Amino acid sequence: MERAQERPAGQRDQRPAVPYVGRPGEPPETELELLVHGVGGTTPEKMLGDPRTVRVTGDDTAAVFRRAEDAAAAPDGGGAGGEAEGERGRQPRSGPVREAYVWCNLTSGDGSRALWLLLLPFMVVNLAHWMRPAAPGRPRVVRLYGLLVRLSALTLTVLLVAAACEVALDLVAWQCAGVQACVRRHSWLGFLSPAAGGWWSAPGRRLALAAALPTTLTALLWYLSHRTWRAYESHRPLSPDSGPAASGPALDEGGPEPGSDGPGPARGRLEPADGAANGGPEPAGGGPEPAGGGPRSAGGGPELADGGLESARGGSESARGGSGAGSGGSALASGGVEPGSGGPETEGGGSASAGGGLEPAGGGPRSAGGGPELADGGLEQARGGWGAGSGGPALASGGAVPGSGGPEADGGGSASDGGGPEPAGGGREPRSGGPASDGGGPVAVCGGPGADSGDPGVAVHGSALARPGFWYGRRLVARLRAAHTAAGLLTVAAAVTAPAARFDHRPGGPAVLDVLGLLLAAALFVCGAAVVVVVCRRGRSEWRLDQRLDRHLVRRLPLAALALLLLGLVYAGWSRPGWRSTGRLPGDLSFGALMLAQGLLVVVLAAVAGYLHRRRPDPRAGMRGLGGPAVALLACALGGVISGGVAQRVADWLDGTRALLTGPPVLLTWQASVIPALLAVLLLLAAGLALHTARLARAERDRVRREHPGEPEDPSRTRGIAHARAMATLTDQVPLVVAVLTATTLVLGSVALTGALATRKTPDGAAHRAHHLLQAVAETSQALGSWLVGLGFLLFVTWGRRAYKDASARRTIGILWDVGTFWPRAAHPFAPPCYAERAVPDLTWRMATWTRRTGGRLVLSGHSQGSVLAAAAAWQLPPSVRARVALLTYGSPLERLYGRWFPAHFGPPALAALHHDIDCWRNLYRRTDPIGGPVRVPDDTAPDVDHEPLRDPLVYGRTPDHPLPAPILGHSDYQSDPAFTRERARLLARLRPEVPGQRPEPGPRAEA
Repeated sequence: MERAQERPAGQRDQRPAVPYVGRPGEPPETELELLVHGVGGTTPEKMLGDPRTVRVTGDDTAAVFRRAEDAAAAPDGGGAGGEAEGERGRQPRSGPVREAYVWCNLTSGDGSRALWLLLLPFMVVNLAHWMRPAAPGRPRVVRLYGLLVRLSALTLTVLLVAAACEVALDLVAWQCAGVQACVRRHSWLGFLSPAAGGWWSAPGRRLALAAALPTTLTALLWYLSHRTWRAYESHRPLSPDSGPAASGPALDEGGPEPGSDGPGPARGRLEPADGAANGGPEPAGGGPEPAGGGPRSAGGGPELADGGLESARGGSESARGGSGAGSGGSALASGGVEPGSGGPETEGGGSASAGGGLEPAGGGPRSAGGGPELADGGLEQARGGWGAGSGGPALASGGAVPGSGGPEADGGGSASDGGGPEPAGGGREPRSGGPASDGGGPVAVCGGPGADSGDPGVAVHGSALARPGFWYGRRLVARLRAAHTAAGLLTVAAAVTAPAARFDHRPGGPAVLDVLGLLLAAALFVCGAAVVVVVCRRGRSEWRLDQRLDRHLVRRLPLAALALLLLGLVYAGWSRPGWRSTGRLPGDLSFGALMLAQGLLVVVLAAVAGYLHRRRPDPRAGMRGLGGPAVALLACALGGVISGGVAQRVADWLDGTRALLTGPPVLLTWQASVIPALLAVLLLLAAGLALHTARLARAERDRVRREHPGEPEDPSRTRGIAHARAMATLTDQVPLVVAVLTATTLVLGSVALTGALATRKTPDGAAHRAHHLLQAVAETSQALGSWLVGLGFLLFVTWGRRAYKDASARRTIGILWDVGTFWPRAAHPFAPPCYAERAVPDLTWRMATWTRRTGGRLVLSGHSQGSVLAAAAAWQLPPSVRARVALLTYGSPLERLYGRWFPAHFGPPALAALHHDIDCWRNLYRRTDPIGGPVRVPDDTAPDVDHEPLRDPLVYGRTPDHPLPAPILGHSDYQSDPAFTRERARLLARLRPEVPGQRPEPGPRAEA
């Protein structure tokens, strides 16, 4: 690792984790803080405040580190450290053992990361997939939204490959190689010149040879997608599919549509609880044993409470009186079906209830043989749902919520994958009865409203991030990768065969070649239609780990496209006497059709997003729910600018005077010509925001003075604090910037498309006979736009080259990927890889195995983007583990950025569901922080999540404790604030098993 492996001299070697066996006389550690850093990365030494750290688990890409002193007593990082330190003469540590999860190399590693710059438009359009508004009860509209985004992503792939074809086939092979003056300027093209009379001088053969460039580009994109998936996203989450698959039918095959009135099966979990009571060994075949899974220490991991139900691998297992549901049926937990939710859903011939009837809510023990026993509300979920065996799903919390308007399909663009039903409602388990205990392990005193009451009405629409298959999109990525690879190859085939087919179709052309050209065009059309059908199929399967792979489709579709490309190369290379290359290839029509299709898709996408937003308005949502269409439009515009910039730079290089060659398509020149107007609008907007910020800073000065009464005023200090607060508010203006940028791009793009198609001339040529003022504007815009595109292209190449050689430059690029690649590749398979599909399983496995081994209390501490990873990992935890975990976020963009731009997954209902699941949650923020802010959990009955804004700086002037001026920290160094240590101690106290603490009373809401 570039940053995580930098170690001072004298540090002990890293050691791999080994199973922990408790030592006689050493109590297991009971408190752990798991730190997760934010964007830009850091080192474990900085995170832990110690120059000597040891990797306790993980690899060179992502790993967990401890201080060497803390790891010395336990080879796997799971043993006791405090007593051993005292025995060695060191001062015992104060506070919990601290671990640092370092994931920075997931986004900035070796030099190949520089190639990710080519994938920037793909990353942006993939974000649009996840930015849809929340959509309760509208699964078909959600699928339509995802479909439109996937089609927009497909046009970007075609656009990028078409740009490569424009450069290689049109500018180089067709135009320059066909003009003797251009060949003399570029001698390496001499063997292609018609004057040379060689075999390669025929136009079709020149095109066939030049097709190697776009074909190589397509292969490179395929390779990057396949390689990064294997390295980043192939890690399985903590879920039922981590072990052998259940014998029952797949949850998404057959049955009613997602979001229908029938309740869906509860999501399965791989519960990290021991299979036998009282610390017994794990039964054979019970699934993968977490690292270090030796025998448990006394009183160790979580155990089932009396009457708790545990189900494992299709059989039933009784733990202290709870009987498991057998295979072939469905168990109803926590009250069965909700009022008004419809009938229960059955699969594979299983009955609706295990024992011939529905269990009453909060049920007592059933008669012998009658099904599962629901005593004390303690249900343990393992391998197939709440009390479900291997044969059928379990119904938990009754499915839909009364009055919710139907279940919500939050599948991220589609509710299911593969044509079957997916349950709705966010995938959250009920917490009826609270966490279980075996009488020896700790019992959490934290519990959400109604969590201990068994009231199914408490359930609210959660987030799709809680679903077990959310962070494992293997099937969808493989299918989309095959489709986009085939689309790229078909684009190259069409670019090669179209000129030859047009020549053969002329009057008097060769009849045989004409027929072959028509047949090849028909085959290309059929294969292209198959690509569109594959892309239009349902999106992600999130309710389970979908490990199926459409092998025939994944292999045959790209191979069919490759075969058609080879046939096209042979067809184009056939001898055609009298064929000469003149003018340019018909690129204007192709690029115009692509641009028009992208515009129509974005407009329809905006209509769909507006409809979804009106169904459940969210006043905090960015751009009133239109953030996804806006980002999709910007992705298309970015792709167009990159394509036009590359084509124009190559044309200038081949013919700087523009006297020898016809040049690139007119549309690309029009696109470059509107860039100066776009920059002018952005400059005006920046000036307005600067004026607004200055006024706000002046208003903040009075507020700063009032916050420090009686202290002598330091005008420069006051101005600095006020300026930092005013600058931090610019983050809240991002929706305005994106809205103005999107509207301007849409208008100017329409002008460029209309002008290119209507005049078929460049802007200065179209204004040749116009008024002299309009002519001057057109000439200036075209020249300035060409210069700006060239400058941008040079900066792009320079940045990529520097990133390839310089690790610090890769870290800068990594900050961009930290934000853009959090989400799985659900729309574009060639986008940069999703690091969360590695980081979230890492965190969940670490928390589950540590709590199981020690039975202790854990604070998951996330800063900045690390708080988003922490929240995603908390959603994935089984209930018994959640009961032992508290969440501490600081500098968190959960609501300020993610809640506004991704309302379906981090909106108010999702954050309220997270608070219900992880009630021990505290959030710290500062007014000077431009990224972090309050999370504003909409729940007045529970303890506040948001702490009041921290003081920044800690003191205004000089004091005996702070003789030097305290810095304005903004987004950094939250752990130096005394409130951090205090709030962490309070969270641990609320989780303390010995003396259950009183839950704090809800206080006044912290102001934003």
